[in-house]
Amino acid sequence: MTPKNSNVRLEFDAEVLRNEVFDVADFASFQRFWQRFEHFLEDRMVVGRLKVLEGHGLIPSDFKDVDGRLGYQAGEKQYQIDYDQIVREWIVTTQ
Repeated sequence: MTPKNSNVRLEFDAEVLRNEVFDVADFASFQRFWQRFEHFLEDRMVVGRLKVLEGHGLIPSDFKDVDGRLGYQAGEKQYQIDYDQIVREWIVTTQ
């Protein structure tokens, strides 16, 4: 399980994305959510901000499935998390 001090804050104002993150159950559903999240950011021209946040480890990257868990990198560290724990462990804020 990801330590509490490595929480990731994702902020967006799209209701549909907020609902989709609750439906993440496996790597395929996570990829669908993350692609929509990235498109949401691109549509609002905040890709540069996303890259800065990724560089500081505040938004994870380099996703893969590791024995039925989501493996990802945040900053220089590698993490794994159960798919059904993403909403609980990552701080998801809507605006």
